[in-house]
Amino acid sequence: MLIEKIAGRTITNLWPARKGTIGEIVLEARGFSAKGKFSDIDLYVRRGEIIGLYGLVGAGRSETVRAIFGADKFDSGDLYIHGKKVVIRSPKTAIKKGLALVTEDRLTTGIIPDQSIRENVAVAYLPSIINRWNMVDEKKEQRDVREMVEILSVKYADLTQAVSSLSGGNQQKTIVGKWLLTKPEILILDEPTRGIDVGAKSEIHRLIAELADEGMAVIMVSSELPEIEGMSDRVYVFRDGKICAEFKKEELAANEVVKQAFGIEHRGSNDR
Repeated sequence: MLIEKIAGRTITNLWPARKGTIGEIVLEARGFSAKGKFSDIDLYVRRGEIIGLYGLVGAGRSETVRAIFGADKFDSGDLYIHGKKVVIRSPKTAIKKGLALVTEDRLTTGIIPDQSIRENVAVAYLPSIINRWNMVDEKKEQRDVREMVEILSVKYADLTQAVSSLSGGNQQKTIVGKWLLTKPEILILDEPTRGIDVGAKSEIHRLIAELADEGMAVIMVSSELPEIEGMSDRVYVFRDGKICAEFKKEELAANEVVKQAFGIEHRGSNDR
């Protein structure tokens, strides 16, 4: 197959099989609004669930998840984790609350190009390995980073090499690894496979599915409709800064999702 030739290896299934079960609601946003960006956003994600956020560029998807993570300001609305109201105004607080965000632009907000693989993967979780002398436990850092990049099958020569020397797919894996070291309960991925080759996409999809099967709550923003359909348990469609429709897995049909994104007709489900 052409895809296999491009990838350089056999890909038996573009979309990984799911084995886990979906549990209780982990995170919920109610009435989330930021003037000029998004308004009245109501969404939730459950344990072991992947929700997809789909819409045209500028529809408010990325702005919403950045605000949930505390990276951008919002004007009104509430966030709940396991049913308890939380206030998140910074990424530092979000990390403490069990959230992680793989940002949309890998090169400007995902990696630190001139720094090493080790430094890039370790940067978000360093506060958790400060020893009693208020110094980073370098042996633990080295061990944890090496273990993480091996689990994610990152192709590299040495942990000291610049992360910018890696391929796009391997850079993306290091970003995911950075956040997994923080042991998040809620993983937010904004365009997780943009700009990487077909084989790397398959590996990222498998990883996302495995994390969900292990109980992680996953929010995935994507402009690729096949990815949204293939990976999501539920989909929220954004248009003009609002959620205009919600689809369960069994309701997903490309033409219906696209119609909603363009505002052609109304359809969706709000059942829990």
